[in-house]
Amino acid sequence: MVRNLITLFAFLLLADVAFAGSFADVKVKKINDRVYALLGPTDAPNKQNAGYMNNNLVIIGDKGIILVDAGSHRAVGEHIAKAIAQITSKPVTHILITHQHPDHHLGSVAFSGAQVISSIYCAKEIENNGKGMVGWMARRTDQYLGNTRPIIPQTTIPPESTQEMQIDGVKIVLITTKTAHTPGDMIVWLPEDKVLASGDILVHAINPNFSDGNLKNWIVIVNDILKMPFTTVLPGHGDLMQNKDVAEFRDLITGFYKVVEDIQKAGGVEADVRKKLDLPKWQKLARYDEMMGGNINHTWLEVESENF
Repeated sequence: MVRNLITLFAFLLLADVAFAGSFADVKVKKINDRVYALLGPTDAPNKQNAGYMNNNLVIIGDKGIILVDAGSHRAVGEHIAKAIAQITSKPVTHILITHQHPDHHLGSVAFSGAQVISSIYCAKEIENNGKGMVGWMARRTDQYLGNTRPIIPQTTIPPESTQEMQIDGVKIVLITTKTAHTPGDMIVWLPEDKVLASGDILVHAINPNFSDGNLKNWIVIVNDILKMPFTTVLPGHGDLMQNKDVAEFRDLITGFYKVVEDIQKAGGVEADVRKKLDLPKWQKLARYDEMMGGNINHTWLEVESENF
């Protein structure tokens, strides 16, 4: 019996290590001498990608690294850490979490001693539901994640606020918004570098996920982003964005909301939405089949509630 348990433990340990080498390569894009984008694949977490489908921003401070988002679980965090080590030998000392979805924060456990910062809502969600998030990620990826545990952010930012701070010699502005992609969204703004990390408020060439959000607020917030003097945006998923890309995304989600609202005001039904949407625009974006049905239903209920 003991021998069987030892064999099982060894198998699980080896399985956990084995898939770490199967991740797609991290695409590193230098933005300037102290800011680098790490771009991952764009599929949702699944068995094929083993959970690596993340974007991260690396900000080099005086003594360490400020990392925006941390990946889907420990091995993904370690995969990201190896890419960072090719840029600098400085350790990750701070992690800024854009929102509570598990693909953005469960990798924090790979960065021992780092201070984790998020919105208050995000921190509470991780505290209350973090173990369930690990279980969800394990089921989605069919991976053993026994060495992944949720890290509750030690520093939190109040809702709908703008906090300017110096972190390791870098001026950083953290902006918590109204519910857009989630109720816990936090934008990271580097005013001296003119670089913005949006979390999943912005995604590039991918169908966004409306399921935990409020699309009407979301449109307003993207309009506010367009007023900012950024030169580069790191979206939650997809390639780097410039102003025209953000404007195209704004127009896309604005058109989606208007179609749903117009159909409701005309007395139509939810099934009419697909008939009125410019579906080819959405079909050319990644994750169409996975996202479209839920996005229509969620927005239909949102608009219905606002006009009840």
